[in-house]
Amino acid sequence: MAPFNSLLVLLFLCIATCLDGDAQDVYMRNPLPVAPTLAGNYGELRPNHFHAGLDLKTGGREGLEVMSVDDGHVSRIKISPYGYGKALYIDHANGTTTVYGHLQGFSLEITRYVKEYQQKQKSFEVDIYPGASELPVKAGQVVAISGNTGGSGGPHLHFEVRETRTEVPRNPLVMGFHIEDTKAPIIDAIGIAPIDFGSTVERNTKTFRTRVVGNSVNASQPIDVQGSFGIELNAYDSQNGSYNHNGIYQAELNVDGVSVALFTADSIPFSKSRHLNSLIDYGYYYQKRQRFIRLYREPGNQLPNLQYENAGRLDLPTGLHTIEVIARDLAGNANRVLFEVNVLDKSNDQRPEEAAMLEWNVPYFYESENCKLFLPAHTVYSSIPLDIEQNTLGDIPIVHIFDPLIPVQEAFELKIKVPEAMRVPGALIAQTNNAGRPSRALMSSVDGEWIRAESRDFGSFTLVVDDRPPSISMVNFSSSRIWESGLIKFIVKDNFSGVHTYNAYLGGQWVLMEYEPKQDLLFIDVNDLPRSETPQLLKLEISDMAGNVATFEGTLMHP
Repeated sequence: MAPFNSLLVLLFLCIATCLDGDAQDVYMRNPLPVAPTLAGNYGELRPNHFHAGLDLKTGGREGLEVMSVDDGHVSRIKISPYGYGKALYIDHANGTTTVYGHLQGFSLEITRYVKEYQQKQKSFEVDIYPGASELPVKAGQVVAISGNTGGSGGPHLHFEVRETRTEVPRNPLVMGFHIEDTKAPIIDAIGIAPIDFGSTVERNTKTFRTRVVGNSVNASQPIDVQGSFGIELNAYDSQNGSYNHNGIYQAELNVDGVSVALFTADSIPFSKSRHLNSLIDYGYYYQKRQRFIRLYREPGNQLPNLQYENAGRLDLPTGLHTIEVIARDLAGNANRVLFEVNVLDKSNDQRPEEAAMLEWNVPYFYESENCKLFLPAHTVYSSIPLDIEQNTLGDIPIVHIFDPLIPVQEAFELKIKVPEAMRVPGALIAQTNNAGRPSRALMSSVDGEWIRAESRDFGSFTLVVDDRPPSISMVNFSSSRIWESGLIKFIVKDNFSGVHTYNAYLGGQWVLMEYEPKQDLLFIDVNDLPRSETPQLLKLEISDMAGNVATFEGTLMHP
């Protein structure tokens, strides 16, 4: 086994850990008025993606001033109930774009700009691209207020640094953002995975997992292996002032002193981020909610931040071998685990005749009387046996598409023929849970006798009818109340398919309404309403994914 360039690895680490934060603080200064501590770091393993920036703590509260880290101009403003919530993008002259997410709101100037656009578009959700001269900003200028909007699990500021030209997010700690860090990463557990027919670990075909104690595994050594195998690790990192289990920056695998695999958390394009599901043992995560990073590559894994000799697959000569796994951070702290494996002679078992396969890099089309299925190339990361079944509950088709423990990269298309009795408004495709009950509605469309949807999860699918509109409940509204200021609040819920659109009208004119799905909350800022000396009719229209519409009417005065 030849080493890939270990000298380059060491040189890269030296450059990365020796970056002078002060030399780059022109655009890497702290965007908050409090000392930076991390709730999450770049490259952290999240559901279906890598974390693309730093989550900066705000003391568990909203309302902190957010400052531009350098001179530039606002290049994008995106507002959504999901994802980054209220987010601001600022382009800088050095070719970087900084992103500020989960904001409560913007500066007065930016707020006026946004609300004018929302009124024109008649939409709370907007994606705006201001021109270079429209909203210039200076380094240290307050541009926003920190919050908890979108997919945030608590108040904090999401901060990113992207290459403007490519939009590839970079690790801010590589770019000179300084965080005090004297803590070494922690390796909690090691996995040894058989990855070929006839391969075993401790005479078992399942992945062997063992906790780590100190710098060694909590298992008898040497560990017997047979055939090709790969190494996995479960690890986390923390920084000073924080006890969050954040992601590790780098993991390296050495075999008998030779470097054979390297994972580095930097420069992961958004287009490749979902390939995280191939980097981790997805099936184990799905069942146990623990992520083991694979230091070997599946054929469909396109992550660019991985370096391997022989794709990290270990096919070693018979006898004893020393395995070393190293976890590093950018501050130069490191932790390592050493253990021995005993490679046995390969099995002489005959490989069974292979079943029909879904090839990972070839599209596949399936059609029956009640089902049509199209899986594009790269739907999966490695070839798997075909496993598609159909049955019915009464006359309602049920389609079983592979095992939900298998991750999906590219969305696949599913069409199910609709029985006569279900050809009614509100019919859609839903995924079912282990008990066979519909659990997740898919955005569906009618195509003649068929209903069509796309999914990025395998499992079982069926047809359901959602004919119940959302519910609208008043929180603090009462008809004919005189409103001088404040927020008019409503609770909106849907029984299954979920809130899809929401609009408010006062006196027949569209008015701005915000939606916060984490709290099922819709609210109107009274200051955004036109004034009138007479009562006006307030009307809400809320629709779900199945097209059901709920309305609410009441009167108010805003003199």
